Amino acid sequence: MAGGKARAGREPKLILASGSARRRMIFQALGLRFAAVTSGLEEPACGGQQPEGFVRGLAAAKARAVVEQMRLRSAPPWVVGADTVVVVDRTVFGQPADVADARRMMRALAGRGHEVMTAVSIWSGPVEVVGFVETTIVRFRAFDSFELERYLGEGDWRGKAGAYAIQGAAGAFVTAVEGDAWNVVGFPVRSFLDRARAAGIPVPEERSARPGLARLWPVADDELFADRRWGPRWG
Repeated sequence: MAGGKARAGREPKLILASGSARRRMIFQALGLRFAAVTSGLEEPACGGQQPEGFVRGLAAAKARAVVEQMRLRSAPPWVVGADTVVVVDRTVFGQPADVADARRMMRALAGRGHEVMTAVSIWSGPVEVVGFVETTIVRFRAFDSFELERYLGEGDWRGKAGAYAIQGAAGAFVTAVEGDAWNVVGFPVRSFLDRARAAGIPVPEERSARPGLARLWPVADDELFADRRWGPRWG
């Protein structure tokens, strides 16, 4: 059970179909009652699919696999699947296989903008009730080989789509963000709260969720929550 053992009589309202530590931390910061269950799916290569369709299908497949694994017939609990990819010129970057792969990805991101897409799929038993893809644009400054090798040596690229985490060491490369910064962390908080609430799922208002999120990632409030156009440098 995420966030400690469940109290007697307090079953989780949500199942997070993900092994991502970042998504678990976001759910905890939101104050949600949830359990985290990994789907066990092997993530496929994108192949010739469009990025939106690829990430959308993977999020739905994760949620559906957990629904079937737990033999759920109705809600609650609702099952939430999610997946994040980085997209450069319509090419999908998932998690790097090794340091050489991470180097390739980071070189492709240097000195330009790219898209971060996170798909969310929420299921009530065997039926998907919410499904969407959130896109945020992130711009990196140029960096030299010395900076890149120092970054790679720190190992912060491991397990990260596109070989970076905006809240980690690569934050020093980010010059601007357009859209939801939490989407780049790995989960589109604002869209999730709005759409889940519209579907009748008990989640908090964004305003009440802000204090917990701010403790998780203590940067300026406008960087955490405002949709931003190209603006002052981050990092």
